[in-house]
Order: sequence, then C-alpha cells, then structure tokens
Amino acid sequence: MSLIVGAYAAHPDELRQQFYQALAGVPSVRGLELPYGPYGGVCWPAGAPGNWSAVVTAIPGTMQRLKASPTFGLASGDAAGRTEALHFVAGIHALVLQLKNEGREVEAVELHSAPYPGADPSRFAESLKQVLEWEWGATRLLVEHCDAPRPGGTPEKGFLPFGEEVDVLRSLREQAGGRVGLVINWARSVIETRDRDTAVEHIAHAREAGVLAGLIFSGCSPEETEFGYPWIDAHLPPVEVEGAPSSSLLNRAEISRCNKAAGNVPMHGFKIGLPRQGLSVEERVERLRQMCALVEGDLPG
Repeated sequence: MSLIVGAYAAHPDELRQQFYQALAGVPSVRGLELPYGPYGGVCWPAGAPGNWSAVVTAIPGTMQRLKASPTFGLASGDAAGRTEALHFVAGIHALVLQLKNEGREVEAVELHSAPYPGADPSRFAESLKQVLEWEWGATRLLVEHCDAPRPGGTPEKGFLPFGEEVDVLRSLREQAGGRVGLVINWARSVIETRDRDTAVEHIAHAREAGVLAGLIFSGCSPEETEFGYPWIDAHLPPVEVEGAPSSSLLNRAEISRCNKAAGNVPMHGFKIGLPRQGLSVEERVERLRQMCALVEGDLPG
C-alpha cells in the first residue's frame, strides 16, 4: 500500500526542490496532496517525481475565503456565498485540467461543507450535484470532514455534522456512482468532540454507509504546544515521530485501530507539520519516513 502525503505542511522555506527529490527516495509515497489557495493552486513541485499522482485539497483556500466573506461555501444558505464557492471550485476544476494536460494523474479533489455558521445540507447537495456535471474524468470528488459546531464552545471550522455529510453523499450515489466519497482526517474528527474514539466512530459510520473513500492522519493536542493553542488543527505528528509534542493524541495504537476499522480504502495518507526553519532536508524526510512506517505498519497489502 502506498500513501498520499500532504508534504506542503513539512517542506522548508528554502531548498524545496532538494526536499522533494529526497522524498522521492521514500518508496511508500505514491502522491502528493496539493493545496489550492483562495485564488489559485500551486504548480507541480519541482523535484517531485512525474509519475506521482495528485490530490487537490480546497481547505487552505476555503478558510482564507471565509475570512473575507463569512457566507462563502458550497453549503451556504446565502445565494451569493454559494455562487462564490462554485466559482472557486471552477478554479479547482481548471487546475485539475491543467495538471492532466501536463501529464499528471489527479486522483481526487477534496471539498468542504463551509461556511460556519450557516451550513445547510440541502444547499451542499445542490452544489455537489452541479459540480458533478462538469467533466472530471477519472478524478473523484471527495468531501473531507471537518469538525462540526459543538455546544458550549467555538469550533475550529464548524462545518456540517458528520451524519449530514454522509447523508448528502448517499443521496448522490445514483448520479455519481463511485465518483464521490468521504475522507476522514483523524485530527479533525477528534477535535470535534475532543475524544479519540470519534475518529473510529466516523470511520465505522462512513464504511457502513458505503461512502468511506479515504483516511488521512494528522494529530492534535489538548495542550498548548509549539504548533499553537490547545486543539488547534495544525497537523501535529504522532508521538513516535521525532520532535513531536509529548501531548499529541495521535500514536501508533490509534493509527492501527483506525486502519483496521477502515479496511482497504482507495486513499490512505497523512499530513504532519514541521517547522519551516531549523531542520535539514534529510531530517525532514526522515520524519516523514517515520510517519510512513507508522501508517503502513498494518495496512492491508
């Protein structure tokens, strides 16, 4: 089993080409998660192998657009906010076509059920139906779950509840077949309830509903760390990775438990943050290699 890696969270400010050339020497990696910003995506990273695939994530651009326009989102009950989000996804579609024209394989696009507050599952379904009418070829459209609103506290993202996203995807089966699915990011599920069991519960729910399409590992902490405030969605490494905060809730046992619950899904991977300065290229790649070993430890062959 090979992995999709959100390496942009770990690459250095300088020597990026050398970083990706070194990462190419890790046999577990098959592709990269590429960030799509508020008004455009990134080029294929120099140094990354041409035969790697891509998964384009909309989360960086989604969060930045929300800061400027609080009603922005595919699930927005505000017509202008939803139209703005559809135009945003049209930009992602154009990037996908560009990457394919360059000879890249684009496995999937990860979309999100913003905004907060004001996300509406019926509007989200309408948006996804419209986007599915565009020509995507073999590229799948995946919904990455983020933490939903929680009573008595401010969420990190506050998008649609997990069950509502599952229901939306199930309603699209006839139109989309296997072209849609749901991605679970370990930290984003745990941040939602502040309970590690939530990740496994979400995996089981999505698998039983027939919509589980991916599992991505990022960590979180109930304590303040060098990554930021408690429960920040900042891609903390698991405790077994060198330099990780000791309070990180993600560890080998949780990764194994979730892998077993998920079974053989189309996409496994991870995204862990590393300091932009202070680590050599070799040290960065070694930490990603450690993460690969943790994730692949007991995956189905």
